[in-house]
Amino acid sequence: MLTIERREKIKEVLLAKKNVTVAEMAELFGVSTETIRRDFEALGSEGFLIKTYGGASLLLKKNITISQKIKSAVMKEEKQRMARAAVSLLQPNDCFFMDHSTTVFNMCDYFSDMPLTVMTNSLPVMESVTQHGGIRLCAPGGDFDQKSQAFFGIETLQYLKRHCFDYAFISCTSLDLGYGIYDSDDMIAEVHRCIIECADKVCLMADHTKFSRSAFTRTCPLTSIDLLITDQKVDEEWGNLLKEYDIQLVECIK
Repeated sequence: MLTIERREKIKEVLLAKKNVTVAEMAELFGVSTETIRRDFEALGSEGFLIKTYGGASLLLKKNITISQKIKSAVMKEEKQRMARAAVSLLQPNDCFFMDHSTTVFNMCDYFSDMPLTVMTNSLPVMESVTQHGGIRLCAPGGDFDQKSQAFFGIETLQYLKRHCFDYAFISCTSLDLGYGIYDSDDMIAEVHRCIIECADKVCLMADHTKFSRSAFTRTCPLTSIDLLITDQKVDEEWGNLLKEYDIQLVECIK
């Protein structure tokens, strides 16, 4: 395995586990502990991790960005559970928006032959939806962002504003009890804010690792969403706040 490939795999493991040891990574990849320490040094210089005694911990910086390839490989089972719950909400002839997140993308695996209209700025969603004959696909223009594999910009926003949706399915970088929902940068937040205004019901899909954290860009308060789908049971404080805001909660517990 090439060095760059191994380091990408280390990122996947860290995103899933949050903490790893030098010894377990050396065993996993069949390399020396010195090699892993050099990997940790390189990933630390990227701001991805912080070295600890005998290991490393994921460094949750507010402006860290992670490629879609890495994100798609992490917490696959949890994302699938949330995706099934999201698709179960749909009725024949619904029209809805799907964002570029890897969490929302998993919905594509559970579409049936039900007639639906999908709008998305995500290239992977576009490619997947074309395999379903009963689905009408609508796609905005804009500037293609390689890292997120999606289209953004003024043209994207203008196109979205001309439409209305039964549902908007979105994810986020994080959410907290104070402000609400955060994204990794302004262009993603702008699309989310725009689509929230265009949808009758906004469904946020967020796994448990995103709770009680902030990120670089403030997107919207929690009151902007109607439904929250997550992969674990939320704690009492979160449960009470969601009830106060009349946000429907779906906990996709294994």
